[in-house]
Amino acid sequence: MTVKAWALRLLKVSLWVLMAPGLSYGQTAAGSTTAESLSSEQNLARLMNLKSQLKGQPSAEQIRFYAELFYQSKTPYLADPLGEAQFGGVSSRPLYRFDGFDCTTFVETVMALSLAQNATDFRSLINRIRYKAGQVSYFNRNHFPTVDWIPNNIHAGFVTDVTSLVAPAQESLTYIEKDNWYLKKGLRTFAERSQKTWARIDYIAKEDLLNEQIVQRIPSGAIFNVVRPAWNLRDETGTSMDVSHQGFVIHENGEVYMIHASNGRSRDGQDDSLRVKKDLLREYVQRVMMNSPTTGGMNFLSVRNITLERKSRSIR
Repeated sequence: MTVKAWALRLLKVSLWVLMAPGLSYGQTAAGSTTAESLSSEQNLARLMNLKSQLKGQPSAEQIRFYAELFYQSKTPYLADPLGEAQFGGVSSRPLYRFDGFDCTTFVETVMALSLAQNATDFRSLINRIRYKAGQVSYFNRNHFPTVDWIPNNIHAGFVTDVTSLVAPAQESLTYIEKDNWYLKKGLRTFAERSQKTWARIDYIAKEDLLNEQIVQRIPSGAIFNVVRPAWNLRDETGTSMDVSHQGFVIHENGEVYMIHASNGRSRDGQDDSLRVKKDLLREYVQRVMMNSPTTGGMNFLSVRNITLERKSRSIR
C-alpha cells in the first residue's frame, strides 16, 4: 500500500474517531474527575490509539496525519484556549484540549501528538513544548516566539531552525519589551522579573516564497513562522513583535500546503471562517503576505524525530 493510500485509509477511520461523542473540552487538572476532564481523557485515548497504525512512520508523516485530521474535522479557531489549569493564577484554562486551537496551540498539540507514544508522553510533551523546562506557570509559558518559544524548544531538542538551508535568509532584529507587555496586562510582579532584549530570527523573503523551486525545498512537516520585522505594537501591547502566525508545511501530490489554525482574515473575503485550514503556501503568500506591508517572510523549523530516538533518550 502506498503512503498516500495508507494515509487516506487511516484518515477515514480517524475522522470517525475524532467526531465520536465526548470529544471536547480539555484537561483542567491532573487527576480531575470533572466531566470536562473525563471527556478530554477519552479524546486523548482515542487519538493515542491511532499510534498503533502510525507505527514506524517518521514524525513528519505523523505531523501531516494529525494536522490533516483536525483540518478535515473542521476544528474551530479559539483565541488563547489554553492556560495553566490548577497551576494558574493568571489563566486557569485547561492544559490541553482538542476542540479548538489558536495558531500556536495547534502547532503545540500536533507536535505533542506526533512525538508521543502514549497519553503519558503527550501530557509531558505538551508541557515541555509550551513552558520553559516544562515548568508549568504563566511566567514560564513560551509567550514570545523569538525570545521564548523557538529558543526554548531548540534547547529542549524538539526543533531545529532550517530556514537558511531552504534559501538564502534575511535577518530580523526586533526590540522585545517583555516587561512592558506584562505591565499592559497588569502583571507588575512579572514585569519586575523581566527585561527588554533584542530578538533575532532568520526568514526567507516573501517574494522568494513565490518561487516554486524554493518552496519545494521546505521540509514537509516543518513549522512555519510568519515574520514581521520590528512590528510596532507598542501602543496595543507595550512592545514590538516579530512573529504573527504559525502552522505546518505539508507536501502532497507535488504541491506544498500549509495547515494552520486561522483567525479568518483572508484579506480577499475568499474564506473568512475561523477554523483549521489548508492552503497552498504560494497562494497564501500571494493573497495575504504580499498584501501586508508589515510581513517580511517566513522562518522554518524542522521537528526532530524524537519518537525514533527513545532507546537512547527517554522523555521525562
